[in-house]
Amino acid sequence: MNNARAFAVVIVALLAVAVPAFAQDPPKETPKIDVTGTWDLAVETPQGTMTLSSTFKQEGEKLTGTQTSQMGEMPLEGTIKGADIAFSIVIDMQGQQMTITYVGKIEGESMAGTIEFGGMGSATWTAKKRK
Repeated sequence: MNNARAFAVVIVALLAVAVPAFAQDPPKETPKIDVTGTWDLAVETPQGTMTLSSTFKQEGEKLTGTQTSQMGEMPLEGTIKGADIAFSIVIDMQGQQMTITYVGKIEGESMAGTIEFGGMGSATWTAKKRK
């Protein structure tokens, strides 16, 4: 009986050491992306680079804010899903409403993507968060 008890104690001791060694690491947390703040944007068009700024307020996946350019200040709305960003503004072009849509990827304090000018063409854009 003493041999069986000693054997059981050795097995329990080995399991106590081995089980944690085989346990999986906890899943790594994906860093939360929060674009809240002011960003300086550069839009590359055939007519040259257009600079503007966007001020975002992020609540979960919902994005609101304003975009300021030579045409004035316009409200924006959009979404954030993971590192994907999409937002749009509506501008008045001589009495016609045109939706401009930005789609891109966020990487730290930078983002970049494409912009669609209401079916009238597209361009690329980049942005850096203002310090």
